[in-house]
Amino acid sequence: MLIIATLLIISAVSFNAFVSYNIHHPQRKPVLWTPLDYGMIYSDISFTSDGIKLKGWFIPNNNSNATIIMAHGYGGNRANCLEYARFFHRAGYNVLLFDFRAHGESGGNWTSNGYYESDDIIAAVDYIKTPKKLGPNRIGMLGISMGGKTAIIASAKTSDVKAIVADSSPAGFIDSMDIKKRVKMRLKWAGIPDISFLVNEELVTFFSEFQTGINDEKGKAINYVESINTPILIIHGDKDEIAPLKDAYLLYEKARETKSIWVAENAGHHEACRTHRAEYEEKVVKFFDEYLN
Repeated sequence: MLIIATLLIISAVSFNAFVSYNIHHPQRKPVLWTPLDYGMIYSDISFTSDGIKLKGWFIPNNNSNATIIMAHGYGGNRANCLEYARFFHRAGYNVLLFDFRAHGESGGNWTSNGYYESDDIIAAVDYIKTPKKLGPNRIGMLGISMGGKTAIIASAKTSDVKAIVADSSPAGFIDSMDIKKRVKMRLKWAGIPDISFLVNEELVTFFSEFQTGINDEKGKAINYVESINTPILIIHGDKDEIAPLKDAYLLYEKARETKSIWVAENAGHHEACRTHRAEYEEKVVKFFDEYLN
C-alpha cells in the first residue's frame, strides 16, 4: 500500500508539473494570413525585447500619425488580429501587429503569460517612437485575452501608451484559469482517459513559479490596473468560459478614472467583435478617437 501511495503521489506531482510546463510552452500556430489578404499595404518589421527577436507588421495610414498596437491572445499570433487592424486602418490609424515571444514567428522558448510579454509591448512602443513621422504621444493598445492583461501590465511600466482597450482580459493568472476544465477538454480531444482530478492549482502555481522565476502575483493584471493613469475600456462577453466575467468587473472596480466597461451579451471569449461587430467597432474607434486625437 505504501508503494502504491508513493507512486500515486509521484504521478500527481509529475502530472501537475507537466500541466504547468504546457501552460508556459504553447504550441506555435503558423501565421496564415497577411494584411494584403485584408486589402492593406504593410511592411515586415522586427525588433528585440530582452534580446529576443520579435516579428511583426506595420500597416501605415498616410492620414494619421496615431498608431494602435495590437496584442494577441495566448497561443495565437498577429494574424489573429487582422480583422481588428482592418477597421482601425479604415478609421485612419496606423497599426502595429507583432507576435509575442514564444508565439508565431517570434523567438523565445516559453511564455510568462503576461509579465515578461509586457516588455515586448514596450519594445513595440519604442519601435513606434523611433520614426519621427509617427506621433510618440498618440499610441494606443488593444489587447485580447492574455494581450489585454499584458497591455495593462505594460501601462504600469510606461507612460507612452495613452489609451487601452482590454478585451476578455483575465484579472489574475492561475487563479483565473479553470485548469481542471481546460485539462479535461484537452484530454477528451486527445482521446485520453480523464485524469483531470489530479490537477491541483497550488501545485501548478508552484511549478509555474519554479519554471519562470516569477511570483504568481506578478502575472496578475489586478495588481497593476489601479496604478495606471491611462484611460481604459474593458470589454467582456457575458458567456466567457475562459476568463470569467467577474474578472472584468474586478478590473473595472480597481481601475482609476478614466474608465469604462462594456459587457457584450451572448458573447464568449473574445467573441464580442464577431457577434457585435458594428457596435464593437463604433465603441472602440470612438474611444481611441477621444484619447489619441
